[in-house]
Amino acid sequence: MTVTKAAITKENPENQAIPPLLTINGHPYPVKEALRRSMYQRENRFLDVCIAEILVREYAAKHDIGNTVEELQIAIEEMRYDKGLEEKEKFLHWMKINGQNLLSIQNEMDYQLLRNKVRSSIPTEEIEAYFAEYQLEFDRVELYSIRVSTEEKAEELLAKIEEEEENFHLLAIEHSEDPESSLKAGYIGKVGRSEVTAEIEAAVFAGQAGDVVGPVKTEKGYNLFKIANLYPSTLEEASDQIRNKLFEKLEAKLLTEAEIKYPLIEQDSLLV
Repeated sequence: MTVTKAAITKENPENQAIPPLLTINGHPYPVKEALRRSMYQRENRFLDVCIAEILVREYAAKHDIGNTVEELQIAIEEMRYDKGLEEKEKFLHWMKINGQNLLSIQNEMDYQLLRNKVRSSIPTEEIEAYFAEYQLEFDRVELYSIRVSTEEKAEELLAKIEEEEENFHLLAIEHSEDPESSLKAGYIGKVGRSEVTAEIEAAVFAGQAGDVVGPVKTEKGYNLFKIANLYPSTLEEASDQIRNKLFEKLEAKLLTEAEIKYPLIEQDSLLV
């Protein structure tokens, strides 16, 4: 392949057929190059969002899921309220500087409502089945922590807590090398199993409220953890999380089954 200089220029013949996506200081950025860049740097999610919209709309149509004019109107009014755009002039100015028009706003609100309705359409039976199989995933624990750089130091502090009955929270303020939690007497907050390492999970979720466990080796040192409370999962609390997970699985399934083509650029020899 021969490398040519400055492909993204107005001199490139293939970029003259259609208007550019945008211009910066008079320099055009062609639509085809924007599409190629999105394909190359997939993490920006531009194409993923476009693909997901089509697939969700298609799924909604097949399952008779739609929005009424009244629902769209309410959604647009709520969007304007959330953004402080109740006044007409502010709304028009916001649309101008964000490259929107009334139709694009309506389409966006329509899509967001459809996504929510498709997510809500996931049967309760599927949510219950998922919870029955993966219930432990949704357990949470409220933790305090002391982090030090050596295992010996952690053992020394543990001995002070267990044998000399020194206060865990005062020791966290005095000795913890975690600047954020030490200011809060070691408080970390509530965490789930998926938010911690396997070593921390094994140590803290096997304990009881009031236990001090460790030392546990972590990326930044050695930690002692005090278990403030354990919160075993319930179906009611986990339902929204599970619904989101099942919706993501549905989107992944639709994507796997989809036939996706890029007519704008597939004709180009640069793809070969």
